[in-house]
Amino acid sequence: MDKIKNIENMEKILNNTENIFKEFQAVLDKLEKNQKDYKKLITYYGSEEWFSDVEDSNNNLLPKDLKCGVLSEDAVYNMISDNHELAVKMLEIATEMIKRD
Repeated sequence: MDKIKNIENMEKILNNTENIFKEFQAVLDKLEKNQKDYKKLITYYGSEEWFSDVEDSNNNLLPKDLKCGVLSEDAVYNMISDNHELAVKMLEIATEMIKRD
């Protein structure tokens, strides 16, 4: 690869990486702002209130048009699992970025 092509390629990588970092920063900001609500959901899931709401849902005491995926055992559990996997992946990538190997 000649010098000009290499510089052009490196410029493309720089611009692409800068864009990715900006997008990622925006998503991280959203994630950070959502943590308080996420913790509320985790506290609600499996609580006495949650079990009472599940029972009401099972007994058809809630409006039929009420979205209540949160009352399924799988929806919140799967999200918690996904959150854990994402956090581990972010740590692995962050470690790689810091090491710069």
